[in-house]
Amino acid sequence: MTTSPEVLFTHAYFVARDARPLGWMHPLPPLQPAYVAAWTGERGKQAVQMWDPTFRAGEAAWEVEVSRLRPPIVWLYVHPTTRDEAGRMVATARRAGSAVLVAGPDARLRPEYYLRSGADAVVLGEGETGTLAAVLALRAARYRPAPEVFHSVPGLVYLDSARELRFSPGRERPVELAKLPRPLRDETQTRIHLEQWRDHRRFRPLPIESGRGCPVSCGFCTNTVFGRPYRRRSPEDVVAEMQELVETFDVDRLVFTDEVFVFDRLWLTEFTAAMKTWKGRVPFEAAANPGLLDAESLRLLARAGCVRIDLDAASGSERLLKSLAWRYGTADIYRSASAIRDTGIRMGLRVLAGLAGETRKDLLATMEMVEIVKPDGVEVTRVDPGSPALFRKNWERVVAGPVADRHETDPSLPGPILDAAVAWMNDEGRSGATDAALVQALKRPLLRAMVNMLPGRRRRRG
Repeated sequence: MTTSPEVLFTHAYFVARDARPLGWMHPLPPLQPAYVAAWTGERGKQAVQMWDPTFRAGEAAWEVEVSRLRPPIVWLYVHPTTRDEAGRMVATARRAGSAVLVAGPDARLRPEYYLRSGADAVVLGEGETGTLAAVLALRAARYRPAPEVFHSVPGLVYLDSARELRFSPGRERPVELAKLPRPLRDETQTRIHLEQWRDHRRFRPLPIESGRGCPVSCGFCTNTVFGRPYRRRSPEDVVAEMQELVETFDVDRLVFTDEVFVFDRLWLTEFTAAMKTWKGRVPFEAAANPGLLDAESLRLLARAGCVRIDLDAASGSERLLKSLAWRYGTADIYRSASAIRDTGIRMGLRVLAGLAGETRKDLLATMEMVEIVKPDGVEVTRVDPGSPALFRKNWERVVAGPVADRHETDPSLPGPILDAAVAWMNDEGRSGATDAALVQALKRPLLRAMVNMLPGRRRRRG
């Protein structure tokens, strides 16, 4: 007999729906659902369960799962790049008779969309305390959602009896990081996930988080979930969790999902010291802001076991970075890329295409940057209106907000041109020899030629 959890936690990312070649994505499930599930289960004294859709065939698998379990409450983590799938998952859960709570970056940006799709309430903020309060209120109401159930729960958005949008009074109080339990990781699903990863990338990674929030302001980040100020766990606690993960699962690599990991040299010094005491350590990856990197921090990371840094470059255009309020310039990007290489750490590059006001010259400057830096991998996100924004490893940096609104006055380049540029940059950053890579290599001259045909493109002389 199947035991139904009181709350079924999930997200809406399916690898099969991602437009990029499977071998070049980062199908790591978001950690926030696992954190909220652990907190709700521990503090609410209730049965909770995680369902990871990452490698599932599609939404039909979700319909089977929710129909089989019929949980009283479904909690769904949503992101701008998974909006359509999330809307359908909400409707499916409602048909199964579940009350539906929605949280995550896109829930804050588009609460009405999810409420009109069938969600009963949107949980704002980080989610732990807001979710627990909403679950307890629904339990007291025998899982019959109504406006009066949510009115007294701080940090919620819901529809009143007249179907108008309402915000409950007060805000959620974030939990101190030291008080958070370990994220809930279903052992069977996690092991399946790791084996799927090994099949595609030949190593098995797991996500881990050392802090929340972001210490800097960038042009394309809404801070919808964690915001500021920046908070970080103790280095000893982070290393302890890394050891626990390696002892529990067959992990080949850990990936820090922090918005900015390479920050605060004192913390990195203590982290490196703690890593030295761990004999069975595994390598890890992290993300970095080009304006925050320095040689000493990179040396510390190399000693601690960092094997790859994804550099959030955004654009190779100095004009565009300045006009969209990034706190670093192209000189910082080139300096950071060189410093990373000098330490022997592999480097990935994250760039954006289709930014508001981006011209042919700006786009070509980004392509030139990719060509000069020669990263081990390029992760390109299309951010022009109407395009299917590609899923990113970092769920909290979203493709919406004040900078995106500038598209109304500062249009971006035509879609076919951006398609060609994105394909070329993805191919330029590709490493390793696989059948898919060879196929893309054959296409590469044609894709580059499409961009070269633009007026103003200067050809390189061999």
